[in-house]
Amino acid sequence: MHEHVFAAIVTNDEAKALLPVEEFYDALAFADDLGRHTATTAAETTAARSAATKAAAATTAAAAAKATAVTTAETSTITAEAAATAEAAAITAETTTAKAAAITLIVEIVVAETVALILAAPAAATSIKTHALLVTFASPQDQSDKHVGRMTCRIHRKGGFGNHYINFSEQRE
Repeated sequence: MHEHVFAAIVTNDEAKALLPVEEFYDALAFADDLGRHTATTAAETTAARSAATKAAAATTAAAAAKATAVTTAETSTITAEAAATAEAAAITAETTTAKAAAITLIVEIVVAETVALILAAPAAATSIKTHALLVTFASPQDQSDKHVGRMTCRIHRKGGFGNHYINFSEQRE
């Protein structure tokens, strides 16, 4: 900061305190003219542009000549590389075909015959009657619970084997 700003603040002179800020703002506003030089005239600008255009044209012509020479050299290199690439592709295709044939042969050896993975379902399920004796150990609570706590197989209730288990809730005669 300038020493003058401090003196301006002490003396409470606002105009003097803001003068450096204003100068800084002006410098940013005219950034193309910071050195206080006069702006180039339109004629000088046009002359500079035409000189730059001529230089660019000369550079382009030289680059085109060089590119032509390089392109000719690269074309022969590219042709040789293309031939090498085609040969490598043919070798790769040959190798891939040989590998595929080997894999096919291995699969044929391992799986000699077709194996059914899902067994055929039987035509009709057979009916199996076991006449198992079903006895539960829960005691009957009321009349709607007829089958709780006693045998439920119909054969045994009609007077077959184990008739003494039939009626727990009814009175015997």
